[in-house]
Amino acid sequence: MSSVTEDVRNVLANEESLRYEEEISRNPYLLDSWLKYLEFKKDGKPSERHFIHERALKCLPRSYKLWRQYLQERGAQLAGKSIADKRYRILVNTYERALVHLHKMPRIWLDYCAVLAKLKRGTLTRRTFDRALQALPITQHDRVWNLYLEWVRDFGVKDTAIRVYRRYLQYDPQHREEFVD
Repeated sequence: MSSVTEDVRNVLANEESLRYEEEISRNPYLLDSWLKYLEFKKDGKPSERHFIHERALKCLPRSYKLWRQYLQERGAQLAGKSIADKRYRILVNTYERALVHLHKMPRIWLDYCAVLAKLKRGTLTRRTFDRALQALPITQHDRVWNLYLEWVRDFGVKDTAIRVYRRYLQYDPQHREEFVD
């Protein structure tokens, strides 16, 4: 709890922040106000920016722009870090929260699957790919299948690869030769 209180104090530390806070308090549902505030705080501590993002997302939970920016920022902080870093669990949970509101956005699904593949989370990755295929319209399945097949080739579990390729052949039977390989 003290961390949140400290974040609030840091956010309100100067008069310029107070100006942005006042603007947001007048109209918390205006995306542009939040984006300007985040731009102002671009050199701030990550915890301050996360605090602002979380507040913005409570007001605008279906904002693709906010979610995308937040997810990219959280992911960028983990570049070069060990996959055992506990912040990866926070990133995975943040993706899950984003998908509650943005389940029809293929870029969110693809980025999330890429993160899970990097984490070597086999079953969770496979299930997430399957969820993406269920949630997205068939016209966007080719984007998912490209990444899904790449992942399953690298995953190294033959039974999983066979099952995934059988499903893929139902979607696009022209690629039977790949299944034989």
